[in-house]
Amino acid sequence: MRAKVFSGQSVLLFFLFTTVIISCKPIYDLRHIDFGDSYKPLQSFLYTHSGIIHQANDTSILVLEIPVTQNGFQKDSAHFFVRFRLYENMNALVAFDSLKILVSCFPSGDYYHLEIPFHQKMNEHSYLYLHLDEKSSLKHFEQLIDCNKQSTASGFIYAERMQYNEKYILPYAKTNCTYRACNSFGKDTFRVWYYNYQFQLATPTFFNPVPCKFPDRVDTAFVFTTQDTFRLMKEGLYVFHSTTHSDLQFSLLCSDESYPLIFEAMQMAKPLRYISKNEEYDYLLQENIKARVDSFWLDKSGSIEHAKVMIKRYYNRVQFANEFFTSFQQGWQTDKGLVYIIFGAPDQVYFDEDAEWWYYRSRGNRSAVRYKFVEIENPFGVTAQQLIRSDNYFDSWNRQGYAWRHGMAD
Repeated sequence: MRAKVFSGQSVLLFFLFTTVIISCKPIYDLRHIDFGDSYKPLQSFLYTHSGIIHQANDTSILVLEIPVTQNGFQKDSAHFFVRFRLYENMNALVAFDSLKILVSCFPSGDYYHLEIPFHQKMNEHSYLYLHLDEKSSLKHFEQLIDCNKQSTASGFIYAERMQYNEKYILPYAKTNCTYRACNSFGKDTFRVWYYNYQFQLATPTFFNPVPCKFPDRVDTAFVFTTQDTFRLMKEGLYVFHSTTHSDLQFSLLCSDESYPLIFEAMQMAKPLRYISKNEEYDYLLQENIKARVDSFWLDKSGSIEHAKVMIKRYYNRVQFANEFFTSFQQGWQTDKGLVYIIFGAPDQVYFDEDAEWWYYRSRGNRSAVRYKFVEIENPFGVTAQQLIRSDNYFDSWNRQGYAWRHGMAD
């Protein structure tokens, strides 16, 4: 009797195994995939910005923008191997669609720009699991993208960079670029609200939660149509509201021309707020900023050589935060930027339907800890996440702060 049962099970297992192989649909549990490499700018890391533009009822476009300078590329042709799988939701184990494509292209100015259309029905709230490889450098990038196609979701109105007629997906814009606002549903007029507002800086991880404060008035208002081109002339936040679809909006944060890179003395001084005392910080911003910043690092590090190491480590993290965590405020000012700058890239990153989890293993001056980020509602039509703070983070914050202030942070 046992022999017959075993035989029947063997046949069944063989049939199931064969079915999986023939279907060519690998099984993945998105909630248990470690996306930690997405935040580790090592030699093999491919700096990549990604976004989804919803073009029609059954078509969306995956837009990829790959900087030349940050990736150490020469300004010549590159070959990108793009693979992605679409999942109906976070709990789905099998993709309902997939794509593999090799794209060869030349850079548009300081970046490579790829637009890859794919089919996605209206009202689908699926997830796109992206793999991107550059063939010659062996650099790669991996990301999970929420493809929300609800009628009120972002991705239906967006900007185009007019110099090359490209869809624009970055959350920040340059004053020297010309853009056009677009609506996938057709012609539109946009009310544009400009805010010259200093959003609150992220607070230490153990602080009691502080509700995010938003501006209570608009500084200036404009009107643009889908036929108009425009430039954003002043630094600040620009929020575009559709007049034909009242729930649709998107935002562009206009910063200095070097953003997200760090070149100016003031750009170096302000992020020191996270590791400086009140009187130190006030002193840094008064005058002779560059000399005072250098003196700050020399005092903390003990030697010029070690100060250079610490400066490079700190501001590489500030730049990365600007690149990938910018929302309605600069990336280094956000909760993710705060944690990334102080603790470095997380060892592991996991997603579930309503949160992103960062895990740090114990190493050197750093204790094992995990952080949970959840989306916060905001009136600007952008994705922004907030850290769930806890008293339990007090020791880890103090240890790492002490390490930075004594030249020992890794």
